[in-house]
Amino acid sequence: MIKDRTYRLAASAWLALAVFISAGLVQAVVSDDINASVDLPGPVSLGSDVASEAAAGAVAIDTSNFTETAAQTENDTAANETGPAIDAVAATSVEVANETEVEAATAPEADNATEEGVGGRVHAVCLNGCEYTTIQAAIAASEDGDLVEVGSGTYNENVIVDRRIALRGVNTGEGVPVVNAQGNGSAVVLRASGVVLEGLQIANAGLYPSAGIEVVSNDNLIAGCSILDSGWWGIYLKGGSTNNTVRDCVTSNSGNDGIMLYKAPGNTLKENTVGDSGDNGIQILESDRNVLERNVVGNSTNSGVFLEKSGNAIVMGNIIIYNGVGIRLLGSESGRIGPNLLLNNTRDLESA
Repeated sequence: MIKDRTYRLAASAWLALAVFISAGLVQAVVSDDINASVDLPGPVSLGSDVASEAAAGAVAIDTSNFTETAAQTENDTAANETGPAIDAVAATSVEVANETEVEAATAPEADNATEEGVGGRVHAVCLNGCEYTTIQAAIAASEDGDLVEVGSGTYNENVIVDRRIALRGVNTGEGVPVVNAQGNGSAVVLRASGVVLEGLQIANAGLYPSAGIEVVSNDNLIAGCSILDSGWWGIYLKGGSTNNTVRDCVTSNSGNDGIMLYKAPGNTLKENTVGDSGDNGIQILESDRNVLERNVVGNSTNSGVFLEKSGNAIVMGNIIIYNGVGIRLLGSESGRIGPNLLLNNTRDLESA
């Protein structure tokens, strides 16, 4: 069942290898404005203990040990016994134009803007015994500042959030609640600004131009959600949508991009896991001043991270693994790219 698959779909070989690195079994330390490129001997079996623990959320991805010193590799006895050995680290510089303009790319403050605004009535949703049995009915009854709390179960509906509320999933004993679009349209659309969306599993969004989560507003916080089996995009920010934060989310098995930003400037993508995307893991198109920090992106058919006509981006502290191209820049040279860790991509860096 969909609700039993929360993070396991996203925990493929690339995530297991990322855990080896982040847990200190294999440590790569990279310098400022340097992207370390490491080739590992091969994928780790999905049945490994590390992959299983990562899937269950028992092992945290931590890139905080990316310090600004010379690129080097440290292989001690424990690393050789428990993880794959690394033959060499090839550090590749990325030219960054207009370094002084990086200051303009500041992180959004959506966390404070949204969380402080929620403190009204609570509307409970569950399949049996609650005031509401559908999420949309609870939203329709809510006002700005209210909380819609969704209990365990699968909700076969398309949800439109058109007021400034918190929409929160709660495991009430039978798993993370699931919004199932059943292959029709976007599963959740954020039309109002200042929304908090957290703790939901979102599945089976439709084909183009649909998304698991579609954002057409500003100042929102999307946290702790898993977006599975989207027909096109996992998460889609568009049409001037700005000052949004997406953090601690998982997208897996998206038909096109795991996360897509189109004409959506000044947003932050932080500590997300993006896997098994049919096109790019994260694509930023005609969207300036976005921040991509400490994400894990892997198994994308084309690029792990693709910036096109998007200036003054900050892309740093990310683990980008098993993609066609690790980081691809097209008309997007200004900003700060690095340090990042690039592992087993067909090509690590491409710029035009």
